[in-house]
Amino acid sequence: MNTLLKLMAIFILTMLILYVFFTKQNLQAFYVHDIANNSSVGPEGFEDRGSNIKEVVDNIESLVNQLDDSLHVKKYRKEYENTVTKTDELFELMKIETLTQLKDVKDGEHEKIMKIAEDLASYQGTKDALEGCLNYIDGK
Repeated sequence: MNTLLKLMAIFILTMLILYVFFTKQNLQAFYVHDIANNSSVGPEGFEDRGSNIKEVVDNIESLVNQLDDSLHVKKYRKEYENTVTKTDELFELMKIETLTQLKDVKDGEHEKIMKIAEDLASYQGTKDALEGCLNYIDGK
């Protein structure tokens, strides 16, 4: 009888510790919900399997509308096109300027060469990004 009481006390204490841990870590909303609904544990943010996707779409649409209203892309289309064109030119000139740094490099200065290469690589996606901007403006 005494052993049975000890086992029950250990069980209750273990359950209490687990409860406190799950509550403190806010895990009950994630794990217990999935266990109770006989579903698998998915990545955080997707527990409901898209049940609130309409709210997400509405929120994104609201953000798009607010940004579109503040930028006035249709009204200032020509200015935005000029901005994109000049920005492309700026990045191309910056690439050339980066290449001119090679004149100061001495034999065996691999770190300097790698720094210049990294600087050039940082411009890699700018052309695609600016073309995407122009395509968006053209679609307006």
